[in-house]
Amino acid sequence: MIQVKAVKKIIIFIFILLFSFLILFFLYWNIGNRYVNHAKKIGKQIIEKIDNYKNINGKNPDSFIDLGLAPNDMWGGIGTEYKGINFWYDRISDNDYVIYFDLSVGEALYYNSYTKEWE
Repeated sequence: MIQVKAVKKIIIFIFILLFSFLILFFLYWNIGNRYVNHAKKIGKQIIEKIDNYKNINGKNPDSFIDLGLAPNDMWGGIGTEYKGINFWYDRISDNDYVIYFDLSVGEALYYNSYTKEWE
């Protein structure tokens, strides 16, 4: 009789542990997706600024400064904080550029103007 109670307690503990893990995974995944979608939305505003600049000047801006966005000290001043998100910009040519923002340490999401896709 004692062993049956112990087995039931172990099964209940494992069930609670698995259920807790599932809830934490769902919350982490949901919060991460919300951040990415929000950053893409803000990034779209920067993309529009770059495209407007190109339409007026015939080339991509050299940096965020050309767009009127103040550089910050991150990575030598090539980044900017725009509406709470840190973005970086790489001008590849007069026609192509990449903007990106951090997802986590060593991971970023990139927008390529040539493909017009987030990668």
